[in-house]
Amino acid sequence: MASSFRRVLLVMGACAGLASVPLAPEQAAAQSKDDLAKARRSFRQGLSLEAAGDFAGALAKFEEVARVKLTPQVRFHMGRCKEELGRLNEALGDYRLAEYEAREAGAKELPEISAAKEKLEARVPKLVITQGEGAEGARIELDGVELGSAKVGKETVVDPGQHTIVVRLPNGGRWEEQVDVAEGESKAVELVPPDDLQVETPGGGEDIPELPPDEPTPEPKAEESSSAVPWIIGGVGAASLVASGVFFMLKNGAESDLDDTCRGDVCPKSVEDTQSSGESYALWTNVTLGLGVVGIGVAAVMLLTGGNSSSAPAREAKGLKWDVGTSKAFSGVRLSGQF
Repeated sequence: MASSFRRVLLVMGACAGLASVPLAPEQAAAQSKDDLAKARRSFRQGLSLEAAGDFAGALAKFEEVARVKLTPQVRFHMGRCKEELGRLNEALGDYRLAEYEAREAGAKELPEISAAKEKLEARVPKLVITQGEGAEGARIELDGVELGSAKVGKETVVDPGQHTIVVRLPNGGRWEEQVDVAEGESKAVELVPPDDLQVETPGGGEDIPELPPDEPTPEPKAEESSSAVPWIIGGVGAASLVASGVFFMLKNGAESDLDDTCRGDVCPKSVEDTQSSGESYALWTNVTLGLGVVGIGVAAVMLLTGGNSSSAPAREAKGLKWDVGTSKAFSGVRLSGQF
């Protein structure tokens, strides 16, 4: 009962307020008395419908009045109807404008308008829409209205209920999202493209680790390929010295047999083979001795100079001269030259 009484008082006060607001000279000149009278009748009808709870009908009447004369009181009642219809975002805008206009005009309804505005601000839901990975640079529409870049990541007041967000990617991709918000709720929505709209990287979208550049196969160094040469030459030289010792013992054995058989320089024919073998043993003793000395000498030079250049010993050994003698005047091997 008290609520109905307050509504009646509100209607009566609004009518009085509308009648008392003076018109500007230009506006009065442009409007006829019939238009103003019709606007006043529509305003009273709107107040009656508002008091009866027919907010849609009341809003239609107030909008008729606004087309003739838009006052802070008319705008305030339009906001009240929109608030009751669930159009909180629009209602809040009407309250804010009505508050500003009432303050400028010094209207007595200013406290009531400000109180309604503050109460509604606590009820209006808010959305914070951000662009997630893959949605950078996308165009965003909220309930058919495109959001500018300045609104992305900032609070946007909306009405309670379900809202449609449409995202259009720079590459032509498009998807929609539905979000529900309740009165007084503040909800954050991060836009991330669905799997079928994800931009794939070459190779199926998998991260391919970068392989290190191919390193050229190092060529074998001279010292690595020739490091065994001095030891081979030295081994041959050592073997030659051993062979020289064997041949020397065989030579001495042949000479001992000849000394036992021969008388001076006269030897029987039966020892001619022994004499020939002794001469051969003497020859090979000198040959193998020379090879042994040369081999060990060359190996020593190579090792002392680093053993990593096959050309060095070749140059050192290039001046060697061999002279093999088998005559009675000279029998053996003569080695001349220098390292």
